[in-house]
Amino acid sequence: MKFLSPNVCGSLLSAAAFFLAPATWAANSFSTVVIDPGHGGFDRGGIPGQRVPEKTVALDTAVRLQRLLQRAGLHTVMTRSADVFIPLPGRAAIANAQPDSIFVSIHYNASPRSGARGIETYSEDSRGRVLAARIQREIISRVSTENRGIRHAEYFVLRKCQRPAVLVECGFLTNPAEAELALTAGYRQMVAEQIAAGILEQRHFAFPAATHSKSHKKHHKSYRVARSSG
Repeated sequence: MKFLSPNVCGSLLSAAAFFLAPATWAANSFSTVVIDPGHGGFDRGGIPGQRVPEKTVALDTAVRLQRLLQRAGLHTVMTRSADVFIPLPGRAAIANAQPDSIFVSIHYNASPRSGARGIETYSEDSRGRVLAARIQREIISRVSTENRGIRHAEYFVLRKCQRPAVLVECGFLTNPAEAELALTAGYRQMVAEQIAAGILEQRHFAFPAATHSKSHKKHHKSYRVARSSG
């Protein structure tokens, strides 16, 4: 499976131009990005028997994202910067303590079906939805895989975060081809660059008022729902 599109050179040049573009931010834009690498410590993430630990590649992708955003002039806060476990309420509290911020949680997916593949981005309210759409579009523009779209989910960190919040699933570690890609620094860097591009694009547009909709489809992944009673 290829992970770079044929016009990768053009994409890279466009990304470079975007990072250097003059700042014309929307009225209710943000100056801080809270980056949340999923799992950590005793919580490896994923499902039993999974070869690649989600916590490791999620942290590396998050660190790469942090560097890109700092280079673009944004303040960043990490919910964790090492292999430690941070409870879900603590992650949401870190985000809520930051004014003028957004929350971006970095994860890699898992499924009992080894054929499951693709990228998807979750949100819980209307503000997160517009950010999720930009990030999803940017990643899919360079990653040649299934576009699983933007989805609604009531994960704890999304529900309890008072800021615009998204959770990005950067590929399936239970899919042999995507797991191999996730192990490469080039893939993790590319995903971080595209997430950063979506974040920076959002700064030019106002967030809508926060509205919530109940999902008809419940999404369950132990880390996101079962480790907290909230």
